Amino acid sequence: MARTKNFDELEALEKALNLFWRKGYNATSIHDLVETMGINRASIYATWGDKHSLYIEALKRYRQKSSSWLLNEIRTEQSALAIIRNFVYHTIETNSNDRERKGCFMVNASTELSNQDADVREIILDDRNTMEKVLSQLITEAQQSGEITSSHASQSLARFIFNSVSGLRVLSKGTISKNELTETVDVILSALD
Repeated sequence: MARTKNFDELEALEKALNLFWRKGYNATSIHDLVETMGINRASIYATWGDKHSLYIEALKRYRQKSSSWLLNEIRTEQSALAIIRNFVYHTIETNSNDRERKGCFMVNASTELSNQDADVREIILDDRNTMEKVLSQLITEAQQSGEITSSHASQSLARFIFNSVSGLRVLSKGTISKNELTETVDVILSALD
């Protein structure tokens, strides 16, 4: 007979996500996870299999949560250009307000593991492709309405914005000020004029 879980799986996953986000995969031990999640080692293994599988689930959860912001923006009545601007400025706002300077969990995972972990690499690549596709569609719409220059292909501009935002997320982990990030965003967005 299977035992019933005496913990909230999603709540435990959120705790693991935040720990991996703060410390990274390699610096997080099973003992750290047990203490942070408030469940025993056996429950971690029974629910997620191992540390790697738990990390992958945490990364997928983070991706789902972070992309929901942009999807909600798309459902508004704003212009495509306004949505793109909000997306880029939201990045610096979110990262500037993070006292722990964790950066972006996806970017952190990419720099720590994507060159050695096929599962992480696949999630990162899928995220990039999805984000670039969404941005490209918004840019095409804004190009058709005359809000954004048509001197570059929408896919190229989408890749430029995605890479720039990733760079902002890396910079925000250091000692760069919000004003410096804002100036950088202004330059990024000027490529759309």
